[in-house]
Amino acid sequence: MKEDLRAVREIDRKYRRRNRRKALRRKWPVLLTAVLLPLLAAVCFFVYEKLAKPRAVMPAADTAVIRILNVGQGDAMLIRTAQHSVLIDAGDRDHGRTLVQMLRDAGVQRLDCIVNSHPHSDHIGGLPAVLEAFPADEICLPVMPEQLIPTGTVFQTVLDLAAEKQIPVHTPECGEKRQFDGLTAEFLCVDNTDFENLNDCSLGVRLEYGNVSLLSAGDLEADGETAFADAELLRPANILKVSHHGAVKSSLISFLEAVSPETAVISCGAFNDYGHPALKTLKRLHDAGCAVYRTDLDGTVCIVTDGNQYTVSCGKVNP
Repeated sequence: MKEDLRAVREIDRKYRRRNRRKALRRKWPVLLTAVLLPLLAAVCFFVYEKLAKPRAVMPAADTAVIRILNVGQGDAMLIRTAQHSVLIDAGDRDHGRTLVQMLRDAGVQRLDCIVNSHPHSDHIGGLPAVLEAFPADEICLPVMPEQLIPTGTVFQTVLDLAAEKQIPVHTPECGEKRQFDGLTAEFLCVDNTDFENLNDCSLGVRLEYGNVSLLSAGDLEADGETAFADAELLRPANILKVSHHGAVKSSLISFLEAVSPETAVISCGAFNDYGHPALKTLKRLHDAGCAVYRTDLDGTVCIVTDGNQYTVSCGKVNP
């Protein structure tokens, strides 16, 4: 009886061993797939990052690169020289992570200066993400009447992050300048005390690299443009970053006559709810003889200059 029981148990063990081997053979493809697919994906990602993905390079010593970045219905402009990076505005909060990736793709590691033309959400919303991702030496803000200072969380978050990271927050005076490898950034502003519209408090920046110049004036509308003209701040510039996304109350004829740009770039979102850019504004730009580029149609607009001439390309972060 005991011998029969032992024989039965031995048969049962052999049966179980054979079934385990069969089960293992059935599982091998699954196990190999579970191990090999992630490994293959990691190898492909490594190859893409190291070989296939375009790598940003620093501009040459005698070159400046200005990118009006495609951040939807907002403004963000990156200026790079051989040793410096400057950001003017940062789009809205929904594009914060996208903006950070754009800056990384452009080779940015730190920002020498961040300029916020005015703290409306479509110009400052992405700035907290930028401050979390990159060290910065300075933040420049416009002077604003107390009643127009934003009470929303984004503006306060920017101030809190600046304090936490010990980044100086500065309100430049009109005519104050910064030098970046031969590129001059001059701040333009007027007495904003009587303005009732935060757009008209926008801090303007005139960029000059050799004989090539660009004017960016945030979201200036008619009153702000008139104030700039009355203060004799408007001088001819090769390139205009069009104010307020091409709104009908911006880029008036008198303003365009004073600036006399040959190239105009409009930052706006595709099919935006505001109808930007306005047809009347486009007509005024056309009548002024401007070649017009739009981020909603052309993507990121990249301007490369050696100080004597400049080229414009579209659709890529890296020229």
